[in-house]
Amino acid sequence: MAKYRFLYALIYVGSAAFALAYESKLTLVLFLGVAILPIVTLIIMVLSGMLLKVEVIPDTAYVGKMQDFDVTIKVTNRFIAPVAPIMITGTFQKADGTVLTGRHLVLNAGPLRKCEYVFGGCIRYRGEYHLGIESTVIYDFLRIFRFRLRNNPGCDVVVTPRRIMLDETNALCADDYDSSITNTSFMDSGSFASVRKYADGDLMKRVHWKLSAKHDELMVKEMEQNLGSSALIVTDMHPVSKDEDENMRAADACVEAALAITRKIISDGRSAVNVYRTNDKSVGVLSAEKPEDYERLVALFAVLPITGEKNGVETLIPRAAELLNGTEPLFIITPKLDAKVFSAIVDRVGASCGEIRIYTTDPHPSDELAAAAGSVRNASIHRLDPEDVSVSLRNSLK
Repeated sequence: MAKYRFLYALIYVGSAAFALAYESKLTLVLFLGVAILPIVTLIIMVLSGMLLKVEVIPDTAYVGKMQDFDVTIKVTNRFIAPVAPIMITGTFQKADGTVLTGRHLVLNAGPLRKCEYVFGGCIRYRGEYHLGIESTVIYDFLRIFRFRLRNNPGCDVVVTPRRIMLDETNALCADDYDSSITNTSFMDSGSFASVRKYADGDLMKRVHWKLSAKHDELMVKEMEQNLGSSALIVTDMHPVSKDEDENMRAADACVEAALAITRKIISDGRSAVNVYRTNDKSVGVLSAEKPEDYERLVALFAVLPITGEKNGVETLIPRAAELLNGTEPLFIITPKLDAKVFSAIVDRVGASCGEIRIYTTDPHPSDELAAAAGSVRNASIHRLDPEDVSVSLRNSLK
């Protein structure tokens, strides 16, 4: 842009010198034309910018990890003059699964025409991503002025974990478990703990009609969770490294393992209670006994955050212990676990559950941890490979 301004300055000085040297109407008209032209192009640029419409259109709002999807940039020029160039800078996905900020795009839009560009690619890790435009800049015909659009549209895309099927493996709950209690829904307790706004998928029988009438919107009872479950799954996602990618891989592996185990238990006709951390201070509990519950869990786990370093699995065990009734297996899925924490877990829940299965993404579990697990009759430790969670689970469940 500085180059064009310098060239215009040379032309302006040259036309002025020419008009002074040759005092004629022709040289005066030439000088006035050079002097007025930037004003004209500035007015046209401003009008074009005010009438320019830029949209960001994703082809989906939910997509699985490493599944290709498109985000379309659509530019509509509603002015009678062309707009060129249109410099767009934004955050978009790439074919290798990364999300890159500061990606540049140059478009041209003819008068009263539309133009489009499609960013294609995938995203490597689960989560909610904001993709879209960071800035849109247009220039005048002389390239000496620029106009920055105020509106920078974007879109939110939720990337869900991989769905792993374990249907061919052995049942995860003991055959002698009294499955009759699973006929009672985990949420069918007679009392409720709190009330929240209605969300898609909530049963109408849980609507609190009196409060709904008072607030002029549907309010749903959060029921006291009952103890009727075939298994309890505790999912921990605390960071284990300063490398963000390593933490994301470990967290995704934990989430995918928890979902796969839940899906398997449901397919066996049982129910699974999931305990997880919604943030550094809150613990969530969700029962899954139907395919719809599993889908709800997938959507929920897609956006669960990696919590602080001090919020390991041991902070989830007290809540899990409240839900155990002494017969169901306990699955604990965590990026890393040391022997002291394992021993504390066994001391807390050892007599309140059946089998204890620990899954960790730690590539080198300590010898102390292995020794501690070997000394407990109903406990076992298994390694999850973040690159192949499916094989890891199948090998542990044979």
